[in-house]
Amino acid sequence: MRFLFCILSLFVAFNLCGKEINVTYPNCPFNLQLIVMRHKGLLEKEFAKDGIKIKFHNITNGVKQAKAAATGKVDICGSLNTTSIIVAAGQNIKLNIIRAVCNPTDTLALLTTNPNIKSVKDLKGKTIACVSKHSSHQLLLAVLARNNMTIKDVNYIPMSNAETYNAMFAGKVDVGILAATEVVNAKKRGARVLTTAKGLIRTKLVVAVNESFAKNHPDWVGRYAKVQNEAMEFIKNHKHEALQLGAEDLGISYQDAEWLYNNTKLINTLSKDDIMSLKDDIDFLLQQKLIPKRVDILSQGAAIDILFEDFVRDQISICAVNSRSILDAFNKSNDKCLRHN
Repeated sequence: MRFLFCILSLFVAFNLCGKEINVTYPNCPFNLQLIVMRHKGLLEKEFAKDGIKIKFHNITNGVKQAKAAATGKVDICGSLNTTSIIVAAGQNIKLNIIRAVCNPTDTLALLTTNPNIKSVKDLKGKTIACVSKHSSHQLLLAVLARNNMTIKDVNYIPMSNAETYNAMFAGKVDVGILAATEVVNAKKRGARVLTTAKGLIRTKLVVAVNESFAKNHPDWVGRYAKVQNEAMEFIKNHKHEALQLGAEDLGISYQDAEWLYNNTKLINTLSKDDIMSLKDDIDFLLQQKLIPKRVDILSQGAAIDILFEDFVRDQISICAVNSRSILDAFNKSNDKCLRHN
């Protein structure tokens, strides 16, 4: 028996050797849980006992995160906007949402330095830049639709957040759609906010993994969620230190970090309103031809108190789990949080 135990121990050690979990680390918008997790080494501490290393990847673009997860380059998208998940689903890139991060609706905005643009009603014929296939892109489409315009009524140029910021102040674009730190910095330089996302779209950032990772490592998924809970508790109990970490990580002042915190609703679980808005997002993005086909939402095996009677199977699985039952939800069955075929 002792011999068999030794063999088993060697087998486990061999299989854990060289294991690592690859996590995306986007620095926008204000992903404070992720910042705390990284700078306090919380994930490393959780997985060190199993010899599993944590490797962070600075991938900010949502679609690039989804593709990196689909190809196995990364295992966990630490903070990913749901618009990009829907767009990826339309391209048959299937991700599982395992946790929520925040609702940064008030920190996503259309800004301008053009004195001739007084409001969003003046956008016709103007040059506008933002991240493509992202919540910024969805916000632009929503603003135009609200004012009886389409993307054909403006000169739209897809750019990253940093490129949009620089182009706006270089006078190369009339309007930029920016998020978080870029909004803060742009306002300091005199840019005017035409509108935020509030009342137009409900922005949602989540943690996502590909189906294979969720199926093969449900315990790792559960432990990641547990660590995010710990980060939220740290923020709650050590707010000043957490905001200082955020300020240093993003290269902004403590006051700016505090403004971002106050205007970014940190969450661990998608609410009923969040999930219902996902269905609205899908309908809108299909109407706007940002996705080629309808993708439906399924809450198969999720430990949440919301029922979806009319949502059928397809690419996206919603696994926004209740913090009290996260470990049970993932340890009971390897089929938890997987798309039901």
